[in-house]
Amino acid sequence: MARTKYLADSGTIHRLVMSAPRIAVAGTPPAGDIDSRIPAKVSKSNREYGIRPRGVRLMRPVNPTATDKVYRAFLPVLTETAWDAAGFNEDATVTIGGVAWKVTARVPEDY
Repeated sequence: MARTKYLADSGTIHRLVMSAPRIAVAGTPPAGDIDSRIPAKVSKSNREYGIRPRGVRLMRPVNPTATDKVYRAFLPVLTETAWDAAGFNEDATVTIGGVAWKVTARVPEDY
């Protein structure tokens, strides 16, 4: 796992931890220092302290020849600029670590 920065809709920069291959496709981290003690958490529950980052839900078949079973994942999008890019629209394809994933939904930021 690696650390990166996440720019919230409010303009504050939060700490975010995720794998390096995901950071590579999640957009360019925001410039500037982390200015919030509140972490951005990818798998935050409603009772947990932190911010749930904006991002996209992803899906890919377990076996490319059979479509009945799928892997699902969530990819945070680090900035609003990247969020607005066409690469994160529904039905777009995102490649993480050489594996193609289909964007199935866009999820807004939540506290």
